[in-house]
Amino acid sequence: MSGPRNVAEIIDRQNVSGFQIRILILCALALMLDGFDNQAIAYVAPALQAALHLQRGALGPVFTASVVGVALGSIVIGPFADRFGRTKVLIFTLLFFGAFSALVAMSASVFELMALRFCAGLGLGAVIPLVIVLCSEYSPSRHRAKMVTLMLCGYAVGAICGGFVAVYFVPRLGWASVFYIGAVLPVLLAGALLIWMPESIRFLTLWPDAAGRIAAILKKINPKLVFETNTRFYMTAPDQSMVGSGHAGQLKQLFAENRTSVTLLLWTCLFMNLIGLNFLNNWLPTLVIHLGVPTPQALKAATALQFGGICGIASMGFLADRFGYYKVLATVFLIGCAAVALIGVVGASLVALIPAIAVAGFVVVGSQMTLGTLSATLYPTRIRATGSSWAFGVARLLSIVGPLAGGVMLQARWPLSDVFFVAAVPMLFAAIAVMLMSRAARLRSGAGAVIAETDASLA
Repeated sequence: MSGPRNVAEIIDRQNVSGFQIRILILCALALMLDGFDNQAIAYVAPALQAALHLQRGALGPVFTASVVGVALGSIVIGPFADRFGRTKVLIFTLLFFGAFSALVAMSASVFELMALRFCAGLGLGAVIPLVIVLCSEYSPSRHRAKMVTLMLCGYAVGAICGGFVAVYFVPRLGWASVFYIGAVLPVLLAGALLIWMPESIRFLTLWPDAAGRIAAILKKINPKLVFETNTRFYMTAPDQSMVGSGHAGQLKQLFAENRTSVTLLLWTCLFMNLIGLNFLNNWLPTLVIHLGVPTPQALKAATALQFGGICGIASMGFLADRFGYYKVLATVFLIGCAAVALIGVVGASLVALIPAIAVAGFVVVGSQMTLGTLSATLYPTRIRATGSSWAFGVARLLSIVGPLAGGVMLQARWPLSDVFFVAAVPMLFAAIAVMLMSRAARLRSGAGAVIAETDASLA
């Protein structure tokens, strides 16, 4: 075979191979670590509060420091993936996160917890956008939504595991044991990625000397493929201009070519949903205990958030394929607003409380990952990691008000029903932002730009 070859078309013509499934599994395992860490700290909180003799709500700054670290990690570290490679940066972030998780386990004060959780968050911040980009770029277009959706379930599975690990190990080995486990797992996964995870093939097309690596990767997808030694590979929409241009140039491109409205509204949707997600992830076990549910039952009831999240992640991708991202997201955000408010109304009745928590999880976890999938389709390859990383990073940075407000409301001894009513409001604003984003996308499409749901952008 001679002449230039279109990488996107080659991948789209192949059946899903074991090689691509391996990439999906590795990406899902990375997301499991993110979910594990996010939920484990919430389940550790009651024991940690008792061990350090802290007052009600005193861990709010610790939760906030972690969110800030994750946000800055996404903003600062994520864009390096567009310059040095998705897989290299992902491996670095996992090792960085693992090292600081071990140090968190040795903390003896709130200040140490704040500082070390912030640093651990820096490493964890780029994981979600990077694995979404990697999984998307290796998936054939006809199976992309299904593959990315399945991969994203890793977050909720990890969060469930974090809850159960904490429930089992904290009474037996103390709160620090959870963070030691959280330190070993990313190091093991980083080793697995080093051995089995290839670099993004679409990223490699931006480099003229990577033709041999590209051909080898394509042959792993389908061993029957044959390429001449001088074959040149390219994307559907080739553009080398941004390679090595630096963070400033990459960021500027997020607002070029009529992308400004869509970019800002994407950030707003993620921000509003993350307020609710961070609030529930960090405070739900503690709040359920305050509702009057005994601690063992409360910790188990709180896991309904992640079980609902798995259902949300698994189903929203398929619903979005059929009805469109914007219709699905606007609808579920309105449902989520009602569900979060209901948690504070039903009180200690587990029969009503668990379904309310599960529906809230369906929305806040499922929508977050669906928005992540949408973000990966909004930008061309040269700035895709930057676009997803900045969307998650800015939203996470602003969403520190979620865990911080939770601590303030608890310390002020607000009625729990009022606390959950306040937590429900961002879901309403998210629904409005999605509706505006749909309109902005239609206007951009009318202006001749390439938008997400017609997706020539996954070139």
